Amino acid sequence: MRILVIGGTRFMGPLVVRSLNDLGHEVIVFHRGQTPADLPSAVKEILGDRRSLASFANKLTRLAPDIVLDMIPAIEQDAQEVMSTFRSIAHRVVAISSQDVYRAFGRVNHKETGSAEPGSITEDSPLREHLDERLRQDSRRECCNG
Repeated sequence: MRILVIGGTRFMGPLVVRSLNDLGHEVIVFHRGQTPADLPSAVKEILGDRRSLASFANKLTRLAPDIVLDMIPAIEQDAQEVMSTFRSIAHRVVAISSQDVYRAFGRVNHKETGSAEPGSITEDSPLREHLDERLRQDSRRECCNG
């Protein structure tokens, strides 16, 4: 499969890109070029900023990806833009974000009680204690209707 990865050079991105490449997929990474990443030589790179995804839409859609893997959807507008860009091109769009599972994120957004925690969120940061009811319902629906 031809897989377009938006982001993919930080945090869990390089591991995902290497894994997809090792599985034999054709992988193209769209990123800003600001973070050096040790990606396999077979991986193609396109430089650009996801904040201006629309200006790259023609180039990215010509790639005709089977799957678009968005590694950095930070806000709802990011998800809407990637969906509108690839709606009639890609067979599937997958958004990956781990930010919402961390307690600090929940506190900043008032989904967890307590004051905001100082410092950056890392893989070792404490996890949220409560899931939103909507997330619980979505996960049950995915589990039981799939």
